[in-house]
Amino acid sequence: MSKLRDSFWILKMIHLCVLTGTSIFAIISLLITANSPVTIVNESTGKILQVVAVVFSASSLFIGFGLFKKKIMAARASIDPAEKRMERYRIACIIWWTMIEAPGLFAIAGYLFTSNLAFFFLAALHILILLLFTPRKGNIILLLNFNNEEVTHLERKEKFNS
Repeated sequence: MSKLRDSFWILKMIHLCVLTGTSIFAIISLLITANSPVTIVNESTGKILQVVAVVFSASSLFIGFGLFKKKIMAARASIDPAEKRMERYRIACIIWWTMIEAPGLFAIAGYLFTSNLAFFFLAALHILILLLFTPRKGNIILLLNFNNEEVTHLERKEKFNS
């Protein structure tokens, strides 16, 4: 039996998987350290890891958003068909979400190695940023200048077997 999945739904599912995976990893790390905090690295190494985590976070967010914005503007200005512009948008989102997720995962690993809650809160910040960048159909339509015909086409574009 085949089911139709529109391009907007697929993008939401990709985002949900990224968000859920990162959140589950954060929760599991909190549960692991809740009963018996583990310190694998010494305090000075932990401080170095904190600096690395903050620099990684800031640079990743700054560079990632710049790339995202640049790719969105290119997709918007493109005269390609709707599915091609949507594909460009999807790629831009995946790159952006990866640039948000990677330092969050690094922060979670830092928390597991040090049991320092600063790492956990940094990871939580990345999860919140991911949540803020949830794809919304209305925003996508507006950003990519889709007309009604293009939206209807994208809503019926993808076909999956289940």
